[in-house]
Amino acid sequence: MQKQEFLELFEAATRAAKAARGGENSTAVSRCLDAMKRLKKAPESLVCDLIIKTSSSIGENHSLFTEHKNTQIRSEAKLLYTLWLSYLYATGRKQNRPPVVKKKRVEISTTGDSKRDKVREILQTSLSKVANEVVAETEMKKRVVSCDPWTVAVSVETAMFEKLGCFEGSQKAKYRSILFNMGDSNNPDLRRKVLLGEINGERLVTMDKEELGSDKIQKEVQQIKEKARFREENRLKMMMLQSDHMIMI
Repeated sequence: MQKQEFLELFEAATRAAKAARGGENSTAVSRCLDAMKRLKKAPESLVCDLIIKTSSSIGENHSLFTEHKNTQIRSEAKLLYTLWLSYLYATGRKQNRPPVVKKKRVEISTTGDSKRDKVREILQTSLSKVANEVVAETEMKKRVVSCDPWTVAVSVETAMFEKLGCFEGSQKAKYRSILFNMGDSNNPDLRRKVLLGEINGERLVTMDKEELGSDKIQKEVQQIKEKARFREENRLKMMMLQSDHMIMI
């Protein structure tokens, strides 16, 4: 399959999905399903090239398919995008990780505890933002693409649970602080560092509010501390001068 054929198939699937939005147009549904099934046969290299290296509308139309009213389209789309996502992760690993290094992968699963699973979902949502926050065509972008948000979310939540216990009682505040800062639109650096493993779950749990805050907040806090230190130094100097003056008298 060549690039032009791929783009034409995707465009056909998009048009058919839009035509079948009501869920009743069986002809449009069939056209959409047929196009998506053919797209599955696209070579891995072609898929990665079009999704990563070009500004196509493939990613932009993700919700059109995966949240479609028609269950068949929705199901087929999830399979298609999962396949493409696996290509992207595999490509990122090949480009950025030595083949001899094998990282232990956290099993993708639920805990059976609704609160723990909810924390994992929130973390995954926050970590998934990183790919869109990093400028394209950079080494950082390649590193980000090679990371699996869900796997990292599971690892972080596990560390939180082991260190903090259940999401209840006095630990709720710490949980909420971490989840808020991870999802804060003004704090992209924190979630990027967590996704890339620069800050692991064990370290994240021990960070205080200032450390969790965005770079802007940390700078503001530092400025406040500097001003307070300056005032205290001046106060001590004045006390010493007054003391010396009294001694001389």
